[in-house]
Parts: sequence; structure tokens; C-alpha cells
Amino acid sequence: MNHTEFARQLSHVDVLLSQGRFAHAEAILERLLATDYETSSVMKLMTVAKMGLGKYKDAEELCQTIISLHPDDSFLFYIMASIRGTERKFSEAKSFIKEAISMEPANAAYHAYLSNICLQTKEFTEALHAADTGLSIDAENIDALNARSSALVSLGRKEEAFQTIEKSLATDPNNSDTHANMGWGLLHHGKTDDALKHFKEALKENPMSEYARNGMLEAMKSRFPVYRYFLMLMLWLSKLNNKNQWVLIIGGFVIYRILLRMANSFEYLQPYLIPVIVLLAMFFLSTWIFSPLMNLYLLTNPFGKLTLNQEQKQSARWVGLALGLSILSLMIYLFITQNEGFLSLSVLSFAMMIPLGSMNRPIVSENRKKLKMATIVLAIFVCIDSIMAIFLNNFMSQLFFLPVMGLIAYQWYANFVLIKE
Repeated sequence: MNHTEFARQLSHVDVLLSQGRFAHAEAILERLLATDYETSSVMKLMTVAKMGLGKYKDAEELCQTIISLHPDDSFLFYIMASIRGTERKFSEAKSFIKEAISMEPANAAYHAYLSNICLQTKEFTEALHAADTGLSIDAENIDALNARSSALVSLGRKEEAFQTIEKSLATDPNNSDTHANMGWGLLHHGKTDDALKHFKEALKENPMSEYARNGMLEAMKSRFPVYRYFLMLMLWLSKLNNKNQWVLIIGGFVIYRILLRMANSFEYLQPYLIPVIVLLAMFFLSTWIFSPLMNLYLLTNPFGKLTLNQEQKQSARWVGLALGLSILSLMIYLFITQNEGFLSLSVLSFAMMIPLGSMNRPIVSENRKKLKMATIVLAIFVCIDSIMAIFLNNFMSQLFFLPVMGLIAYQWYANFVLIKE
């Protein structure tokens, strides 16, 4: 292969990577590595291709090899930051991207990526500063504009956010991320129909965009007024940092326990306290099962069925099965037999909607596996306890504590996993 042909194929690889055709690009790059031309350039493009294929370990090893040869190449540290960001190791990702910035401070893309990392760690002021720095270098950098708008929304400066998004659309009217950003911003305002238009446009430009697809799902569910207000509350809660989220969870649990104890101790307060206790319980329960129940509804909608991914469909079906079993068991208890074991099965089946609805929520696959295993163990506990309870005609068998304590432990562990991500 002569140098002219090498350059032509290398240029073709650039096009393939920009189109997301990573497997094709990888195959060409493997052939180019066999030549003696610009090995480091080929290896750098190979790290991008492997990242696109989800081969993060291979990409990291390759990138580390090139860094050992070219320790002053800022792009390599940017790649390492991207790998760590994909793995949701944000502290390491921030260290790598800051190293890249120290080597090449005039690169707007690096500042934009730092801004996006800060958005993930909910350091919104720092995210805004990084985005503004990137825009001071390149006023039309789309990634920096989108990061800036997201930071402004999270900081409550929504009018400025929309002005930034409008500038992004004027710069690149077909950018998928910009339309998705506009959609999420409109959801924060409760403007569901307008949000749907932008999510549709985003998916039209990039059908593989998870950001736009998730926005589309939330917008479709937000057509129901109750879910719309629930989503707005969840979006507000999502802005809280990890520490404040734990304060809210633990504080809510403590308040619930105090109110419950007061209601048991002071009968004259029960008419006032019981509605508050019920509302608190319904709120915390809804954070676990409301979304998968709405996904179950979307399974009946042809477009919704296409938009849901396989894991969301799986959770929705299992939640529907648990709800159906709960209702069936209750009907058997009320109208066929007064065997209290069926009442126990009804309660525990309903409670199983919590792990079934949340086991697929983690982004990191290893965390999803852990929650799925925990859910399987809980389901086994529920089955054993329910069989014993029905056989004994008793609401609580000797093993009733296993599913109950397991469900409580699951919620705390799942919160730990989801907040950490």
C-alpha cells in the first residue's frame, strides 16, 4: 500500500467514525496497522472505533500504550476521560480531561467535555464556567452550547437556557443533542406537546440517541397530568447532589416513622396524621413503581412499544405480572376463601413491584446484574413464605421476616447504587 492509498483510507475511516460505523472503521484500521505509515494516528483512531463498539478495556489498553510513546498528546487524555466517563468513573474522567486542558487550553471541545462531566456530578456552577470557557474559545461550539443550556436549566436560569438552546439551533438546526436539550428544557416547564416535537426531531436526526429516546418516553407519559407533575418533581429532585439526596431519603424516612409513632400514641391526632402518613408512603412508593407502570401502559401503544428498550419492556411486564398476581390473590381472599395466606401473597406481590420496577434502572451493567440477582432472591423468599402462609392459613409464616427485611434492605441498597451512578 502506497502513502496516497493509506491517506485515502485514513480519510475514509474518519468519515466512517463520524457516521458511527465503528465495526467497518475497525476492520480498515486493522489493515492500516500492518503498514508502517503514521502508526500513532492509526492507533488513536482505533481507540475511537473500539470505544464506539463498547470495547472499553481494549480502547484503554491501546490508549495507555500510545500515551507511553506520546505523553504530551492531549487528545489521548481526552480519550481516557471519555472512557472513564462512559464507565461513570467521573472523578477519574475529570482528572484526565483537566490534564488534556492543561496541555491544550485553547481546545473548546475539552472544556465542553469537562462541562458535561460536571453536569453528571451535579456541579452545575463549575459546569457553566467550563462551558463558558469553551464558548469564549469557539462561540459556536455545539457541545459547549448544549452543556451551557443544561447547566442553566439545572441552576434555575431557564430563560437564559432557552436563549442558549435557540443559539445552538441557529448554529446547527439539525443537531440531535440540541433538539433533545430543548425537549428536556420544555419538560421542566411542563410543556409536553412542544417537548415531543423536539424529541421526535432529535430521533429523526439520530435514532440511536438514548438521551432523546428517554426524553420521548417521559414526554409521552407526561400526557397524563398526574405523571406530568410527578416528572417535574423528579426532575427537581435529580438536581440535588448525592449528599442532599441522602438527606431527603433519610429525613423522609425518619419523619414517616415519627408521624407513625405519634399516630399510634395519640388517637386524637390520627385524623390529621394518617392522611400525611399515607401521602408520604404513596410518594416514596410512586418513585419506585410509577414509571414502570406507565411503561406498562406504553406497551399497549405501537409507538411507545417501539420507543421502549428491551430492559424497560422487561421491567414493565414483570411489574404488570406482580400487580396482576396481587389483585388476583386479593380477589381470591375476598370472594373465594378467607385464607389469610392469599392476603399475604397479595401484599408481598404488590411490594415486589419495587424491585421488579427498579432492577433495570442502573446504567452500569454490573449494577443491573446485582439488582436483578437481589430481585430473584426476594422473589424466592416471597414464594416460600406465601406457600407456607397459605398452607398454615396465616398471614405471617415463620419466614415472613425474610421477604419483608429483604425488601427494606433492597430499597436502601438500590438507592445507594442509583445515587452513586
